[in-house]
Amino acid sequence: MLEQTLKERMALFKNIYSQLYSSLKWKTDKRFLMLIAAMYVTNSKDFHLKRFLELADYIKNEVGMFSHLKSAHRFTTAAALDSTTADSKESCHHFINIYEKLIENGYSRVVYSYIAAGTLLKVEPSRIEEYVQKTIDVYNGMKDHHPFLTNSGDYPLAAILAQSEKNKDEIIVNVEDHYKALNEKGFSIGNDLQFLSHILALNTDQKPIESAERCLVIKNQLEEANFKSKRVYYPYIGMLSYLEKIESEIESLYEMYENLNNDKLFRWNKDVNFMLSVLFLMSQKTLLADAARTGLNTTIEILIQAQQAAMTASITAATAAASSSSGDS
Repeated sequence: MLEQTLKERMALFKNIYSQLYSSLKWKTDKRFLMLIAAMYVTNSKDFHLKRFLELADYIKNEVGMFSHLKSAHRFTTAAALDSTTADSKESCHHFINIYEKLIENGYSRVVYSYIAAGTLLKVEPSRIEEYVQKTIDVYNGMKDHHPFLTNSGDYPLAAILAQSEKNKDEIIVNVEDHYKALNEKGFSIGNDLQFLSHILALNTDQKPIESAERCLVIKNQLEEANFKSKRVYYPYIGMLSYLEKIESEIESLYEMYENLNNDKLFRWNKDVNFMLSVLFLMSQKTLLADAARTGLNTTIEILIQAQQAAMTASITAATAAASSSSGDS
């Protein structure tokens, strides 16, 4: 796929979404279809509906009767495998193997464990056992510090943090230092702040107090640009903090956000629209030549993976809550 402007990538996103919606509108939530379309765009992978649907069916047939992948979650898994691996069916078996290792070591059989397994796909097979154990250790360390905040929704980012060269204790201390620095700058405590501290901890070069100050500046700039101030946006402020000249990027971000808000297909999902706008902006940086020269490319690839995992987790939680609410009414 050739380098594309943001407008071209937005048009491609809408095209892929339309294909998915026509085929799957009764089988899964629209927000998942938005995320799936974005996966192909941000990973610069050509989308073929037939290939995607065949892979989703293949996954469904390869898992046990009670697996979450028998449900609509097979579609996001298919997108993750198809858009990031060379041989998606072979990778499917490796993916299920990683998932089972996470379960054996203490993760629960929940959707978030599958998302975590997906983040470990690029780890050298010979080191999977090592990174699975480190993932569990990082998660348990997070739970020790924040027992009431940490839950299975944090599984994926624990897996991503575990891929750092730092040891588990250093990772946990780094996350906690970021959490405290952010809270001191006025960010409200809670799971969204914990997510933000995870995102910032991926950057081992910047001091927590510097990261917190930068996030506060960006939060204020977003508010001045008419973005609502929401806790659910905290992790995405962290994403934006990795960009050197965010001031010049906010206009592009707002244009993408409004483009989605003004489209009848997406206008009812403004939070997802904001998340996707940040994702498109970040992924665009991987296409720029200067990103490779500065080392930003690798960092942003990790961030995109983290954001896709975080979005999958948050949309999963939102759709589960909506189902529960409609069931109670």
